[in-house]
Amino acid sequence: MGLTGARGGRSLTGAVPPSRENEPQVPLHRAASIIQRELLGGAETGKDVALNSAALALSSVSEIWYLDPRGRLVKIPDEELAVGGFEGGATVFRTRSGNVYESLSMRRTDIADAITILRNARK
Repeated sequence: MGLTGARGGRSLTGAVPPSRENEPQVPLHRAASIIQRELLGGAETGKDVALNSAALALSSVSEIWYLDPRGRLVKIPDEELAVGGFEGGATVFRTRSGNVYESLSMRRTDIADAITILRNARK
């Protein structure tokens, strides 16, 4: 049995509780493309730099997830997101310390919220 911490019900290993793990996920590069299209009207859709920038914006308002080597869905810690950048058209996240996260995604339910938040931030 794994231990769970008091904050948010996450386990101390960083794995998400089963209820959140089962929420539908969208690949981050696809979510970044949606954000880029919704907020910029499709300018430069598909360009790696634009998708990386959109992913960075998403990471400032939403949780970003990855598949660990065992195939478990795990949230990238906020402290890691604060010191890294997206690469490869939002398919990879690399921290300054050299940690690399792949198979990136976000919850489908978070995309609409992120669009609203980011759209309001542009006003």
